[in-house]
Amino acid sequence: MDFDYENILIMGYGASGQAVESVCKKIGVNYTIYDGAKKIDGGKYISHLSHKFIRNFDLIVVSPGISVYNKYLVYAERMGIKIIGELEFGYWFTSSPIVAITGTNGKTTTTSLVADILATKYCTAAYGNIGKPLSLAYGVDYDYLVCEVSSFQLETTNLFRPYISVILNIAEDHIDRHKTFDNYVKCKLGLLKNCNEKSIVVLNADDQLLMSKTENILAKKYYISKYEKVHGVYVRNGKIYSSISRMTGEIISVDDLGANVIVLEDILAAILVGILAKCDRDAIVSAVKQFQPAPHRLQTVRECGGVKYIDDSKSTNIHSTMNALSCVGDGVVLLLGGKDKNLNFDAIFTKYGTKIIRVFAFGSARKKIMSSAKRCSYDSIVQYKSFFDAVRAACQYATEHNIILLSPACASFDEFHSYAERGDAFADIVKEMSNAKI
Repeated sequence: MDFDYENILIMGYGASGQAVESVCKKIGVNYTIYDGAKKIDGGKYISHLSHKFIRNFDLIVVSPGISVYNKYLVYAERMGIKIIGELEFGYWFTSSPIVAITGTNGKTTTTSLVADILATKYCTAAYGNIGKPLSLAYGVDYDYLVCEVSSFQLETTNLFRPYISVILNIAEDHIDRHKTFDNYVKCKLGLLKNCNEKSIVVLNADDQLLMSKTENILAKKYYISKYEKVHGVYVRNGKIYSSISRMTGEIISVDDLGANVIVLEDILAAILVGILAKCDRDAIVSAVKQFQPAPHRLQTVRECGGVKYIDDSKSTNIHSTMNALSCVGDGVVLLLGGKDKNLNFDAIFTKYGTKIIRVFAFGSARKKIMSSAKRCSYDSIVQYKSFFDAVRAACQYATEHNIILLSPACASFDEFHSYAERGDAFADIVKEMSNAKI
């Protein structure tokens, strides 16, 4: 596309902002970097903004960590200044066909597996929310560029139109950021707003909300389902099948997935993308069998004294935690808590209250979790301010045949920098406590 902007403000100087800066340097455009949280020396960096200063720019590229409700962005929009996110900016500077994947849960797993499958035949790489900003793809030609996209990124897109769009599911999440569930849904569905007759869309037929919201989109639609035959990839009698004309019939047995059965939905979507991209059946099956899910997703970190310790720190919303509970056995000692995202915990207690023998609530959300438990007449719950104290208490409480499950349904930012750091801390405490029992 033609780039007609002369003075760019980059808001946020994390990985996304730095990637945007790298493109600005290569194309020789004037830019200024704002990051109030960082102390950066140099002529192009500022740590304070004003309404008057904002008017110097004709384009603002905002990092996903900065809300669109930021007062300077609200003002800039009112002044008619173009505002986009790093995802949109990166899209402007790539000609590679994009496979974009979003959903409340499963984005990272699906993106990684799709990249593995496509790599069996094509030059491809994974970008986006998975950790590598899309702008870094500038100047590199790919057969397919696989991109994980979050709701934070999708709320600042404009022209972004992937060749293949995948929406895995939509459930309540990030209400603290988006204000309402309707706003969150709108952001997720924003992946499809520029679809046309040539676009390909992969949807989860088991998600009723998603199906109801995508009835009239203009695209070639394909589906995944764990429960019924669909135009796409589905499960029947313990086997995964395809109904796509170029590859019909059985693909792989569910039993062959082993421990990866916990991410069955993600695997179905990845297989379907592989088929649509004309990958070979044997190559798809081989990639699926060799796939290793991301750490901290229902990862067994230890089994000791008849107790299984499972790290599911990556579950940062209710939908993901309920999926984890559906995958594990009975006798669950659940570690629940962290930084609240303004979500409702009731469904955990109403649906899985009999499976959970005790809840250890922790962190800034602990009181809200306690209130939810009481509202649902669930009384086997205790609370701790500290994550570390809660994990140690859970380890002392658990007995033979119990499962200690860290599946917090909350963000980690009250005590940790990331869900990964929280999961690592859990593993360290488990090792310490279980060794003490031996």
